[in-house]
Amino acid sequence: MEKIIFRVLDSFDTKLVKEIKKLEVQNLGAQAAINQWQIPVIIRYGKFIVAQDDKGSIIGVCELLRKWKENDSAFLHSFYISKDYRSKGTGRRLLEFVLECLKSGGFKSVVLTVAPDNIAAVRLYSGAGFKIKEVLCNEYGPGTDRYLMEKEL
Repeated sequence: MEKIIFRVLDSFDTKLVKEIKKLEVQNLGAQAAINQWQIPVIIRYGKFIVAQDDKGSIIGVCELLRKWKENDSAFLHSFYISKDYRSKGTGRRLLEFVLECLKSGGFKSVVLTVAPDNIAAVRLYSGAGFKIKEVLCNEYGPGTDRYLMEKEL
C-alpha cells in the first residue's frame, strides 16, 4: 500500500489553488466544481482536508462547512478521490481521518448529500455509519435528486 498523508489545509498559494481547481473539475465536473475564489474561502473559514501521495500530489479532497443552525454539526460539501486511487481504501481512510477531525473538534454530527445513483459513494458513507435521512427531490435542479445522509459522531 502506498504511503498517503492526510492533512488539514490552513494556508494556500496560487499553485495549490490551481491544483485543487483542476481536481475539482476532473472529479466533480465543471458544473459542480468550486472555483478559484471559493477554494481560499473554504480553506480559511471552513475545513479543507486533503490526501496526498508520497510525491505530495493531492489525490483526495474533503471540504467541510459548519451548519449555522446547529453549531455542533458539519456539512460535508465535497468529497472525492482521484480515479487512480479509487477502490484501494483511500476514500475510506480519508473519511475516517475527516470524522476523527470532526470528533476532536467537538462536532456531534455530520451531514452530506449524495446522488442516489453514485453507488460507490453511498456504499462508502453507509459503511462509515451514515444513514439516509431523506431524499431531496430536485435539490440541484429538475431531476437532480440527492440523498441527505447523516452520521452521529
